[in-house]
Amino acid sequence: MTDKAEGITAATHMAADDHGWQGAAEEWRVNWRVGLAAFLAIGLSHGAYQSLSSLFVLPLQEAFGWSRSQIAFAHYSSLVVAIAAPFFGRAVDRFGARRIMLGGMVISVLIYIGLAAMNGSLALFYMLSVLAGVVGLSASGLTCSRVVSQHFVRSRGFSLAVARSGLALASAALPTILFAIIARFGWRAGYLAEALLVLVVALPAVWFWIGHSRSSAGAERLRHDPDLPSWLHLLRDRKVWFLCLGAGLGYAPATAIMTQLQPLLISKGVDAGSAAALVGMAGIASFVGALVTGSLVDRFWAPGIAFLFACGSAAGTCMLAWHGTIEGPFAGMAILLIGAGLGAEIDVVAYMVARYFGIRSFSTLYGMTVFFIAFSGAVGASMLGIAFDRHGNYDSALLVIAASFMAAGCIYLLLGRYPPRES
Repeated sequence: MTDKAEGITAATHMAADDHGWQGAAEEWRVNWRVGLAAFLAIGLSHGAYQSLSSLFVLPLQEAFGWSRSQIAFAHYSSLVVAIAAPFFGRAVDRFGARRIMLGGMVISVLIYIGLAAMNGSLALFYMLSVLAGVVGLSASGLTCSRVVSQHFVRSRGFSLAVARSGLALASAALPTILFAIIARFGWRAGYLAEALLVLVVALPAVWFWIGHSRSSAGAERLRHDPDLPSWLHLLRDRKVWFLCLGAGLGYAPATAIMTQLQPLLISKGVDAGSAAALVGMAGIASFVGALVTGSLVDRFWAPGIAFLFACGSAAGTCMLAWHGTIEGPFAGMAILLIGAGLGAEIDVVAYMVARYFGIRSFSTLYGMTVFFIAFSGAVGASMLGIAFDRHGNYDSALLVIAASFMAAGCIYLLLGRYPPRES
């Protein structure tokens, strides 16, 4: 299939589009169901579990006597996810997103039930963590961002931000709710609650709203493409490497902090309830950061915007590394900066994949960025747990993470000018 085919949906939107907010409003008037389905799928998928997993650390430690480093070791499942992501993305580019999303969500429900039924076997915990990560790719940016990028063109940055902010809102709303469920009914009920959210909310949205509307018809013609660019062709492009390195060094440290955020804050003198609320605050900041970034990248150079938010994340991480206890407002400011940076990364990586490389190989290239994100995330999450077990605090690991944020921002600047808009 030629590049002409990938512009089918884009041309439809551009014919009725003009610049600015009118164009965004028109695209959302036509395709709001697609955007909402992507919003719910991302918000209630494995990405949400990553943001909420810190709430299970202390209950699992108490229930089975596992150490924090043993629990954090489960995040090495991201290494398997990293290896699978580019090939998973290739399958999405070749066969389409909808069937993969639906099948993956059904399996995710079964995995959450398996986690709820654990009997104390670390091997079982690690196996289910690996399965959850790989299957979770079915409702991640590999699928959802591709669907949104196909249907939204002039407002692509803002639309990606709105759809992907489902994860930010879930990170804001669910920690307090899930903390209450775990406190009252136990950690098993927490896993079952996550299974129900996927089964009752996200799965029906994808089933009814992605692939069946008139606005999806053109986009679905893109799904069978036997002539995708070769792996060698993609790997020869240095901008692919810049984007992958920037994503790995920028996104992964933030997610690593989120996996240990509640115990990290408790170690800094914040009580458990307030720490759970601050986890929610990070979600709110991520939501705002995604919307602001999405609006900005539609109008300004995306790598420059990413650099500014990376600087903010580095500053917030250094604040958390402050020795001794931290006060509520000080902790809140640090969490806001890190959360805003995480929200920016959520949007800007997907936008830059589409803007620099087009839609045709979107999921393949996004899968390559996921490889770097997952690999770095596994190392970062484990590093936080090991740092606490060895030193009794997270400070040294946090300083390394701050340096990683700054490196990511600088690498993004190497991407240079946009190519001519493909759609």
